[in-house]
Amino acid sequence: MAQSASLSPESVKKSEPYMSGNDTSQALAESIKKLRTSQKMTQSGLASKAQLSTSFISQLERGNTDVTFSTLTRLCAALGTTIGHLFPADQPSGRIVRFDEYRHLDYNGVDKYVLSREEMADVDVCLFDFPPGSSTGTRVPPGVDRTELWICLKEYLGIDIGSDVHFLKAGDSFDLASDRTNTVYNPGPNSSRALLVIKNHKK
Repeated sequence: MAQSASLSPESVKKSEPYMSGNDTSQALAESIKKLRTSQKMTQSGLASKAQLSTSFISQLERGNTDVTFSTLTRLCAALGTTIGHLFPADQPSGRIVRFDEYRHLDYNGVDKYVLSREEMADVDVCLFDFPPGSSTGTRVPPGVDRTELWICLKEYLGIDIGSDVHFLKAGDSFDLASDRTNTVYNPGPNSSRALLVIKNHKK
């Protein structure tokens, strides 16, 4: 069972970092624009649904800006898709995808790998590698109804939800709804690894 505590390490970063990488930015730009246009949605329409500015959508579709995890989640909700669907696979289902073939997102030192297949409707699966003291940053409610399941695979994982602090060791799991601000981080001295499964609930 996960243990709870009242304090988290002072070294944990609390501001949400940005995704980076030219290949990732370009892939996101193309996927978002393709989904938007296929739904006959204008940039201003998408901006309104995702609670973002039209200029930001314009910059994003040109690959000229980075995007945070919470912003990407809002975009997915507005487009009726999942993060995994933004990175379509080149091969049919039933394939083996090697570790070095996963889509990689760099959160200022926290490595996130998208494992989801395009065929997995309403579900996202991501692998996180946390260096010591690293964090996802403060994750605000994305504006879409979903359930998250965090599974600690290696070392330790900390999850702050408001004033509640939970610590997981390898093999522990923790589920939470998406309607509360939270932070996920590595509280230990060694690198940790966690799996995140997200179920998006349709209204």
